Amino acid sequence: MNKKNTLIRGTLILSAATFISKILGTLFTIPLQNIAGDEVMGIYMEAFPYYSILLMIAIAGIPITVSKFVAERLSLGDKQGAQLVLRTGLIILSFTGFIGFCLLYLSSGWISNVMIGNANAEPSIKALAFALLIVPIMAVIRGYFQGHQQMIPTALSQVIEQLLRVTTALILIYWLVIANYPDSWVAAGATMGASVGALAGLVVMLFFRSRDREESSKHPATATSTNGRESFFSLSKKILLYAIPISLGTMVMPLINLLDTTTIPRLLEESLHYTQSEATALFGIYSRGTPYASLIATFSTALGLALIPAISAHTAKAEWAAIQHKIKQAWFMTFLVSLPACVGLIVLARPVNIMMYAHSDHEGVSALAALSAGTWVIALFGIAALFNSLTVSSSGILQGMGFNRLPVRHLMIGAVVKVIGNIILVPLYGLKGGAISLVIAYIVVCVLNVWMVTRKANISFPFAMALKPLLSALLMGVTLYLILGGIEWLFAVETFARISYMWISISLTIIGIGIYLIALLLSGAMGERELLMLPKGAKLVKLFTRLHLLRT
Repeated sequence: MNKKNTLIRGTLILSAATFISKILGTLFTIPLQNIAGDEVMGIYMEAFPYYSILLMIAIAGIPITVSKFVAERLSLGDKQGAQLVLRTGLIILSFTGFIGFCLLYLSSGWISNVMIGNANAEPSIKALAFALLIVPIMAVIRGYFQGHQQMIPTALSQVIEQLLRVTTALILIYWLVIANYPDSWVAAGATMGASVGALAGLVVMLFFRSRDREESSKHPATATSTNGRESFFSLSKKILLYAIPISLGTMVMPLINLLDTTTIPRLLEESLHYTQSEATALFGIYSRGTPYASLIATFSTALGLALIPAISAHTAKAEWAAIQHKIKQAWFMTFLVSLPACVGLIVLARPVNIMMYAHSDHEGVSALAALSAGTWVIALFGIAALFNSLTVSSSGILQGMGFNRLPVRHLMIGAVVKVIGNIILVPLYGLKGGAISLVIAYIVVCVLNVWMVTRKANISFPFAMALKPLLSALLMGVTLYLILGGIEWLFAVETFARISYMWISISLTIIGIGIYLIALLLSGAMGERELLMLPKGAKLVKLFTRLHLLRT
């Protein structure tokens, strides 16, 4: 694959790895909820945002900055400068990771009792703290390889990290439940997997780093600019000045989750008069939407990571035509993948909810009420995921162009909108209100991001480019909705028949992919040029030409 397709290759590699990681993460919530129940899942989801936000502080946007700085130096032939960027990043993040560990571990009691209002979250928070010693170091090495536009090390470490995290957590959950440990310890067992997985991911990155050092020793770097002789303190200052705004931006989404953790359960208790146990269980139901939204955003997240070094390299040379091409390419790829995923999740929200999660009466929450609330939440999170996907890819574009403060500003506005939405809508609509406020917040951030990209890159938003994927996705959605209704009516499927809905969900997903792909090909939204960008693209072109599905 030639250089102009490096972005496609990098995005596909990271997308595949991130998709596998997200699938593992999504599948993990199923046995967690099925084995331990909604209340344990609620405790687990209450603890995680505090870890996430301290992780973002500890990392401080430095891995993304490292990828950008490394890409810029390599584009100028400064290999020595790229190595210095890595060493500086490692020193900074080793220190901040240790500080983050101390803060989270020592304040776990205060966070659980005062901030969350649930003492059962304390063991989970302590268990998560240890991952802060490992993840920052792993992240900066990933950034270094992404700066080389080598995505395989990051991809492999992501998969290994998630696999070990899920495996460890499931073993601990099962053992703790069988041994009749309290819910607080079962939730802590679930969070302990984060540290084990991070350690495995770090080992993978250290392996690739050792190979990189061996290769570098065979071809000693020759400094071609003053960057190779730059002092540690000078480079640290540059890294931090660029990274801090990015850090603030990456903190906003964990901050929104944290705000949900602190506002939604309390609003349920104070406005709708649920008990603490009921509110925690309901928050566990609300959290069902999170992994699916995250899964849909997988592609745009990988795309954003690949865009930053790619666009940075063009920006360093003032190649504006290439930048505009990559922006259009990135938006088209986002439309192509995110639209059908979001529409599919909205249509299949109820079958997926029944298939994935156990439903039983829990104090003041009936099984039918839990099913209805969970279905609404998953569908609304599907809508939010569409705007989140475009937000993420647009943030990568802005950061790659050097406007790293703009996504931060927009995300902060989104966080304010989310809090106001929770306060107004949760007392009126319960869990649905929290999900609706998320949709509104993502729409606001998405519009602001896209508007600023069009201004800074002097490019118009490609509405026409989105039309054919949108129509294809809507055709798929309407067809799936009719088929689902027909199956439920014809076979009189029972409400909680999990096996039946598993086969329905899998079958309709496969059918939906087929309908969407055929609609794309017949409409000309995906032609020979787009297919050739994919792995085995030449074979796909021959196949679809033979089937008369490819327009010429």
